[in-house]
Amino acid sequence: MSLTTRPLSPGLGVEILGLDVSEPLDDKTRNEVLAEFYEHLALLFRGQNMTVEQQNRFTTTFGEIGKRTVGPRLRKSADDIYTTPVMVVSNILEDGKPLKGASANGDAEMGFHQDTAFHEVPDAVTILYGIEVSAHGGHTMVTNQYAAYDHVPADLKRKLEGCRVLQVYDYQRHRVDADIDLSGARYYVQPIFITHPVTGRKALYVNRMMSVRIEGMERAESDAVLNQLFDIAEDPGFTYEHTWEVGDLLMWDNLCSIHARTFYPADERRLLRRTTVAGAGRLHA
Repeated sequence: MSLTTRPLSPGLGVEILGLDVSEPLDDKTRNEVLAEFYEHLALLFRGQNMTVEQQNRFTTTFGEIGKRTVGPRLRKSADDIYTTPVMVVSNILEDGKPLKGASANGDAEMGFHQDTAFHEVPDAVTILYGIEVSAHGGHTMVTNQYAAYDHVPADLKRKLEGCRVLQVYDYQRHRVDADIDLSGARYYVQPIFITHPVTGRKALYVNRMMSVRIEGMERAESDAVLNQLFDIAEDPGFTYEHTWEVGDLLMWDNLCSIHARTFYPADERRLLRRTTVAGAGRLHA
């Protein structure tokens, strides 16, 4: 079968219609899905009914499943990881406690970021499956960073060619700053502009939540340049905003996009299940 699609937004994304991704994909369909994904950066499949095992199997369509790591302040050993790659994104409490495997920030607005940009090898793909959704807000926004790169002014692009940026996350706060104590954080220095390992296209690779300091620049200049890049990266003109329905499976390329979550009322239940695809290697300019 040939896939039937419809655009999600002018900036990126397509919905693939009529495909049940809870079932194994034959080689032809798999290749068509991959082609759509790498061309459009984000895919939506509505009306899915997926178990954890089925979501994990679908995730392997795109590579090895990513592992969840434990923040330095919570880690018991150097190789400490969660026992499952599945993250629960939820504000639901049971006996006053978050659901097992839930993220620490399940009930708040979350600014634009790339998942695991602060790892030596960031995750390549993020996949979210909607089990319970809020009636108001809780939208997921995904923004095209190929387009962002194209919109960086030529003189700034020349100035930043080959430059690197410190990416930091401490697992306790939504936003970090350049004065953060790195001993309690995960961090890595990444290229500001990357070449996508599959498509070969250039993408901007900074985000307001985690990118804190450009190597070799004075603090004031670094802050000014990063704020200019953040504004370009978050341009609504190349952003898709997804309103969740139960059974939605939304996925995006984590290397050439940033994503965010809009506010939603804390008294509205929301439950999504997240898996990722591990990156294949370090990022290169």
